[in-house]
Amino acid sequence: MKKITLITILIAIFATKSFAHCPIPQWCPSAPLHQILCPGDTIDPIEFPSVIAKTLVITWWMNETRTNFRPTPPPGITVSGDASTPLGEREYAFPVSIKGAPTDPGTHHYTVSNTCGVELLHGSITLAGPPTIGTVTPIGERYTVVGTAFTPLTLTDDPISSMLPITIQWYSNTSASNSGGIAVSGSTGNTFTPPATIPNAPDGIYYYAVATDGCGSTVATTNTSGKHIVGPVCPASTNLTGDNGCSPTRNGPTFTEGIGTQFFKTNTVWTISGNGISQEWSDVVLTSSCSKTGFAGGADPNFNNDCRGNRTTGTNETRPTAVNQGGNTSSAYLGDLFSWCAVMTHAAVLCPGTWRVPTCQDFVNLDVALGGTGINRGGADAVRDKFIDVSGDAGQFWGGAYVGYSSSTGTLLSQGSFAGYWSSSESTATYTRFLHFAGGNIYPQNSSNKTDGLALRCVR
Repeated sequence: MKKITLITILIAIFATKSFAHCPIPQWCPSAPLHQILCPGDTIDPIEFPSVIAKTLVITWWMNETRTNFRPTPPPGITVSGDASTPLGEREYAFPVSIKGAPTDPGTHHYTVSNTCGVELLHGSITLAGPPTIGTVTPIGERYTVVGTAFTPLTLTDDPISSMLPITIQWYSNTSASNSGGIAVSGSTGNTFTPPATIPNAPDGIYYYAVATDGCGSTVATTNTSGKHIVGPVCPASTNLTGDNGCSPTRNGPTFTEGIGTQFFKTNTVWTISGNGISQEWSDVVLTSSCSKTGFAGGADPNFNNDCRGNRTTGTNETRPTAVNQGGNTSSAYLGDLFSWCAVMTHAAVLCPGTWRVPTCQDFVNLDVALGGTGINRGGADAVRDKFIDVSGDAGQFWGGAYVGYSSSTGTLLSQGSFAGYWSSSESTATYTRFLHFAGGNIYPQNSSNKTDGLALRCVR
């Protein structure tokens, strides 16, 4: 006969007691233990049918590590059992079910244990909240011209959501708002390059991104980008000749006589900033060798005869009487008038150091910076005022003057009603782009005969 020891008896008693009072049931719950819900969805009921055990302990936890339990189920979630049996906290009599519609976004963890504390199952109920999405960078105003791409806009962080998949859609808007925009077709990534195909100066376009999760109605919206302004491009030159339309002596070594002392009328640097553009402009250019009345307009390789002074005596131009044009006045200095050939032959002297002769595009950008469209137009009195203002808001006035112009014969015309400033950009063999304004007309892309005399201001 097998010897029965005290230890054998104790083991048998312990095993019987454990099986009788703390069984470990085997079942398949009626629904997934882990569920992810959209707002308004209800839990697919998780039911635990009766087994040999009489009760279950269901504990809800504040976090996945189960360091802090909740005394009651999360809001909107109900756990039900046989209410006829009085039980302790979190203990439910069979049959037991988890139901309801959670209202607090996030993941709610729970464990199912027997009354001896042995964990049987672990599950979670997740209510998807709004996905997180980063911010759009950069956010400042940006400017480009048609055909020149902007640098891309980028989300600082990848969108995150408990309900996948997450989709991103970029929107454009005519105002600085991240609602009410128009979806940009095909723009669904973390980066987005704003188009630069159509001029939109000076109004510009704003952009923002929206992340949508698998619930469809749960979205997160970024901030708006800064305004993106697209300016026009100056027309290309046509019908050019090798000598730039000037007589050969104007490009050759024979045109070497000195121009005397170059100077800006004042040391004022006109800083222009606006619509993503920043420029610095000099005051008007004068030279000590410029004849006060002579102007050959390209026929004679003599600088003194290729420049007409707007000055009354010597190099001392006095500020002119304020000129009223369309109810607005300009009291800026006039400067000397040069033929285009004189300007380009002596460009490094007339615009020394870091200064340079402006291009047509510089004038287009200047117009956009001051609130214009960059195209030739009339009825632009408000922007015209910024061109002629000498004391307006910082960064928003250019201090131009109605300098008039000189014909190729040397005749001074339209002083007090006409403004013309040379660019380095040729239009044709005999014409060059220049900035022109008169009355309410602004023409940043105008053309003039190279033998005419216009004023000069340098840019950098």
